[in-house]
Amino acid sequence: MNSTLEKNPPTEPETISCSLWRRLGAIIYDSIVLACVVFLAWQPVPLIPEALHPTLGRGIRLVYLTVICFLFFGWFWCHGGQTLGMRAWGIKLVSTSANHNGVTWRAAWMRFISALLSWCVAGMGFLWSLFHHNQSTWHDILSQTRLVVLRKN
Repeated sequence: MNSTLEKNPPTEPETISCSLWRRLGAIIYDSIVLACVVFLAWQPVPLIPEALHPTLGRGIRLVYLTVICFLFFGWFWCHGGQTLGMRAWGIKLVSTSANHNGVTWRAAWMRFISALLSWCVAGMGFLWSLFHHNQSTWHDILSQTRLVVLRKN
């Protein structure tokens, strides 16, 4: 047998944290896919009556797009833990909560909202991963989830 493998057994996927650069790669990939989804979802928006107060109309449009974006990410996170970008970059979202095996819709909502917050403060929530011992971001911590790197078979 190879003595190197005996001294250093392969690490399980759950123990390999995802780097900021790999996260950003998946984000760029998912942004392209999400832009297509938003484009298609935007098609019925002109049907919102123009007679509405302009502020109300903008609010309805903003809520609609936020819900579309959440459903895009939430569906993938809760059903397999991987968006298309995460699959391409070999990462998976897992729950760190002892009560759940997979990611719940509640955790997905918390992750989505706190990820928006992470972006709104000049990306500080993402940069936090450079200093955290598990490379966790604010939205990882707040949603009790974690991105892990998957080994290639």
